Amino acid sequence: MEWLSSFFIINLIGLSANLDNTGVGIAYGLKHFRIPSWFNAIINVIGFFNTLIGVFLASIISQVISPTATGLVSFCVFFSIGFLTIYNRYSGLLYGKNKPMVKIHQPTLRQAIILGFALSVTNIAAGFGAAVAYELLIWPLIISITCWGYICIWIGNVIGNTVFLKVFGQYSSLVAGLIFMAIGLNQLFQ
Repeated sequence: MEWLSSFFIINLIGLSANLDNTGVGIAYGLKHFRIPSWFNAIINVIGFFNTLIGVFLASIISQVISPTATGLVSFCVFFSIGFLTIYNRYSGLLYGKNKPMVKIHQPTLRQAIILGFALSVTNIAAGFGAAVAYELLIWPLIISITCWGYICIWIGNVIGNTVFLKVFGQYSSLVAGLIFMAIGLNQLFQ
């Protein structure tokens, strides 16, 4: 059953690190733009390398601190990612600030690179937290985060015109944040 738990955690981290990618796919889908495979691949190659950066930083830090402190660091990272994901999405609603509308255009190489870096900030943090918490599962986690990034953009784009995903896209930050917070809380009790 250990493998089932690991499989579940690996995919949960991969999915929650990329729910914002679904929102990007939905946004393009709502404007009836099809995201080409090359565009999606560029975004997720950048995400892959940023996840590696997070893992590398975590491996250095985990050599310096104790296993108990490692669990606490992992909790702090995942919980913070979750909190900030929720806060960044909904702070404008709380404080009455209106975010400027982003214009969606036909996908270009420049947009793919910019989106790749913007969407992979959570990949750095997820890679860091995952490497600290699950040292033996580093490569499966990196692959999971990268694959889920591609899948989330593709799914969001394919069915971006449906009513279900319009609602889901509106709450994807909340869902991602709560999942990260739950993973963080799990680290405290391991």
